[in-house]
Amino acid sequence: MRHFFLRFPTMTTCLAWNTPPSADALYAAAFSRPEPLHLLVCLTENAIPEFTATEVNTTVFAFQNNIAIPLPLWQSRLKNALQCLQFNSINDLGEIAPGKHLWVAPPAAASRLHEHFDAADIRWQTAPVPQQRIPADKPWFTPPPATRPERVLVIGAGIAGAATARLLAEQGVPVSVLEAAEAAQGGSGNRQGLLYAKISPHPTEQTELLLAGYGYTRRLLERLLPQAESWGAGGVVHLDYNEAERQRHQALGAQTGHRHLYRSVTPPEIRAVSGLDFPCGGLYWPQGVWLHPPALVRTLLDHPLITLHEHAPLQYAAYGNGRWTAYTPQAELSGSHIVYCTGAQSPAAADANIAALPYRLIRGQTGVAAASAFSQTLRCAVSGEGYISPAWAGQHCYGATFGINNADNRWHAAEELENRATLRRLHPELAASLFSDGLNPPERAAGHAALRCDSPDHLPLVGALGDIAAMQQVYAKLALDKNYRIDTLCPYLPNAYINTAHGTRGLATAPVCAAALTAEILGLPQPLSRRLRRALAPNRTVIRAIARQRPLLPE
Repeated sequence: MRHFFLRFPTMTTCLAWNTPPSADALYAAAFSRPEPLHLLVCLTENAIPEFTATEVNTTVFAFQNNIAIPLPLWQSRLKNALQCLQFNSINDLGEIAPGKHLWVAPPAAASRLHEHFDAADIRWQTAPVPQQRIPADKPWFTPPPATRPERVLVIGAGIAGAATARLLAEQGVPVSVLEAAEAAQGGSGNRQGLLYAKISPHPTEQTELLLAGYGYTRRLLERLLPQAESWGAGGVVHLDYNEAERQRHQALGAQTGHRHLYRSVTPPEIRAVSGLDFPCGGLYWPQGVWLHPPALVRTLLDHPLITLHEHAPLQYAAYGNGRWTAYTPQAELSGSHIVYCTGAQSPAAADANIAALPYRLIRGQTGVAAASAFSQTLRCAVSGEGYISPAWAGQHCYGATFGINNADNRWHAAEELENRATLRRLHPELAASLFSDGLNPPERAAGHAALRCDSPDHLPLVGALGDIAAMQQVYAKLALDKNYRIDTLCPYLPNAYINTAHGTRGLATAPVCAAALTAEILGLPQPLSRRLRRALAPNRTVIRAIARQRPLLPE
């Protein structure tokens, strides 16, 4: 496995530019200092920077400074990192060299850098970009002070738990992961999932999160699974399968600034990218991928500082003497911090501060079918009312059913027939090639059924956990007046966090949320905006319930 780093000290210094420098100027600045650095480039327009090189010869500079990365490789990494750049918020592009972390801020975010970086850590290499004043947060949105973890307990080994564990471990933090069954067997156990972003044409919090997360996960795949043996980069086409989708795609297609991320396509263009004929147009995500989620989960967990405990269901966790102790049927495990990434198990958590948060369970079932000669001409994933992925290891994955507040995770033959009917509506000839002439008979059907966890407002729950009973007392006056000013500090649980409720969008949202949570725990630069962090904070649901006079816990 190839990746750029395992353990590095916390980076604080940030070199910043008010406009994109040349590739060699960025290169020289990055390697003129031996310590780990953040490199922050502000854009003056919504366009991908070119980072062209000047005529300066960097060979001598590289030799004198013992730099193993030549300028052409540096330029290549810059180009690759920019493929999924988005202009709604800041872009955390990760490490393009050991200890050199790149960020790109579009004009919309360039004046709000203090939402992401401590002002004292920014070292402007040009004239500074004037910064907006950041108003004080409500106390329930002000995170508790960061304390360096000695060991973190992560509960759950799906995408959210694995990504959280990995990003903490890459900062040198030992992690124990507790999984009730086996890793990636729940909502992350699908054979082939799709990575793209079903977004609104409006700048909502969900759109901001999905665009930030889409690129983040795409770069994560390139870094951790570079051989692409368990994922395919052919893109994703989402069809205009009804009038609402046609109108949404039309509005998104008009946003030409993001044309490199998504664009409208006609039936002939869909044939060119997919290999099959479809009667309607759609929206094409050229960097979209299909992937085998269990492979990503296993790779994320493959780190020397991560210890995985499978078949270790959490019975309860208790805090005492500055530590959390997690009790399972087999053992007691302790750590200074605890993070709940429990997905569909969240409503059944032993701790009421997790179980009482509002959730919405979603049942989904997919099918798997052996490829036919005709189906193997499908070159990219196609979705509409349902979806189908290109053949991988001789099989297609298709689906999916969608059952809200259905806690049944068993596989059902009736839902397999429903998925086959949906595929026939998506592409009759493709379905006929898979299900005719005795190929893939229903009585031998296989697939995956699982529950996913969503929230009522369709945004994940990510951040520090409040003590709900104490919050209901401290902020009780909000039940009489939701605008009543209360400055009392929030009563948080000690060193307890959550990263869950990603619904059907976990491939796009869970890793970037893990990065945001890691930043909150360790006091690192934040990949998500202040607006988005407030929108994801689990305390939003507690305060909302108080204001509606529907407290989450009985009083």
